Amino acid sequence: MNTPKTVAAIAVLTLGMLTSSASQELGTIAFPTSGAAGAQPAFVRGIKGLHSFEFADAADAFREAQKIDPDFAMAYWGEAMSFNHPLWAEQDLDAARKTLERLAPTREGRLAKASLPKEKGLIEAAETLFNGPGEKLARDLAYSGAMSRLYEQYPTDHEIAVFYALSLLGTVRSGDHGFRRQALAASIAEQVFRQNPNHPGAAHFIIHSFDDPDHAPLGLPAARAYAAIAPAAPHALHMPSHIFVQLGMWEEAKASNIAGYQAAVASIKRKNLPEGREDFHTLSWLAYAYEMLGQFDMAKESVDLARATAERNGANTRVRDGYLSMKARYMIESERWEKSPLPAPSSGQGQGAADSHGMDHGYGGNADALLAAGMSAARLGDVGAAERARADLRAIVERTEKDGNAYRAKAPAIMEREVAAAIAMARRQGDEAVRLLKEATDLEATLDRPSGPPDPIKPAAELYGEILLALDRPKEAVAQFEQSLLRTPRRTPSLLGLARATLKTGDTATARQRYSELLKIWASMPADFAPVVEARQALGTR
Repeated sequence: MNTPKTVAAIAVLTLGMLTSSASQELGTIAFPTSGAAGAQPAFVRGIKGLHSFEFADAADAFREAQKIDPDFAMAYWGEAMSFNHPLWAEQDLDAARKTLERLAPTREGRLAKASLPKEKGLIEAAETLFNGPGEKLARDLAYSGAMSRLYEQYPTDHEIAVFYALSLLGTVRSGDHGFRRQALAASIAEQVFRQNPNHPGAAHFIIHSFDDPDHAPLGLPAARAYAAIAPAAPHALHMPSHIFVQLGMWEEAKASNIAGYQAAVASIKRKNLPEGREDFHTLSWLAYAYEMLGQFDMAKESVDLARATAERNGANTRVRDGYLSMKARYMIESERWEKSPLPAPSSGQGQGAADSHGMDHGYGGNADALLAAGMSAARLGDVGAAERARADLRAIVERTEKDGNAYRAKAPAIMEREVAAAIAMARRQGDEAVRLLKEATDLEATLDRPSGPPDPIKPAAELYGEILLALDRPKEAVAQFEQSLLRTPRRTPSLLGLARATLKTGDTATARQRYSELLKIWASMPADFAPVVEARQALGTR
């Protein structure tokens, strides 16, 4: 049997070979149109780019098709669709509308340019998405309805099916209940995948449909296939890690994101694109995989890469926030606590959190950074600094609630209670810490399970278990660690906490099982790695 280290090495080599030997490979689809034959290859390349969320490349390909055939209606439709990012709830509405207007200034004129009934149906659906009434969610729902009707008309058409599946996923928002839309999207995409195992959209959207701990095992075949289907797409190299992280397959997640990050950086350089999207996304997931594997020095290298990118893009607040969140996660996962400069005390409004005082100061309202700063300060005995971080987190909660986004306010509300619990422990107020973390875990239970690394960074149930263990309440701690592992399977701090708690309760069978599992995860770590020493001592092995 391959060790995790061997599996990772094989995966990296395989993905590297795929990237180098198939630099233009984006999968295989069939999408016949009424456009000129000479424009069809560029059009198909654009469709494959849409399927792998390579939106800039897709737009370029569609414009190339337009130059070859200026009346090619579907090329304008495709370019317009490149400005809609369904799973990110993003849309450049102005750019999409202008693209459609280049085809013809009116809806009737655009439909007249489409020669085939199916093409007219797709353009009508796009009209609903970009020119329909209401906010984006209302238009997303109307667009999905239009695609549903097209799917009924053309049930064997793979492209209609895959775009319909994506439209269903595009109506899902944080806090939504139920799994019906995801299940329907998966069933449609899987039917296409069975008939065409090299279809990039089918594999991609199966992964997104099953991106949660309960359903992730169903997405594993597509996850293992997708990187090989579209190795020219950085997003395709990263996407399998959505399933790997949900299943706690840390070596595979590491390999997937090494390949994805390298491909994203190469793509940015080759196309002169802005930094801070696919590169940062994959880098942050890579750092998390390193942290779960105990490879904290490698995680720190990823954080340093993020800092360098942030410094090169000083005006880009999203890049800065990405770096601050990565640094915060590293501090919390590694428990390498350090004093983090906080803003000067505000006048009771948490105002300091909204100020910018440089790369590591002020945080601009970055809740992750405030969580790390507050927990660090409490662990280092600086209760005053921890209280300031807590106050600034409270201010973020209040501002977010005032803006009408109660769901988004839940994560910083959990973080505020986590910092408050750390302060209570520093003050030897164990009962108060328990009360606060009971509130935090109740609130965490109302959140969607994370699609990737945990958010908040420190799972509330895990911290609750650790504090119960510190208070010598191991039976209660066991329940919290088990709850944490339901949300984040095979997360190593929760596994370690559960091993310790069950050992203290006398459940040596479970403790041995968990310590053995951890030793498999940490197979590449040196023998003097402290948790490895602990596990081997508990197991009575050398």
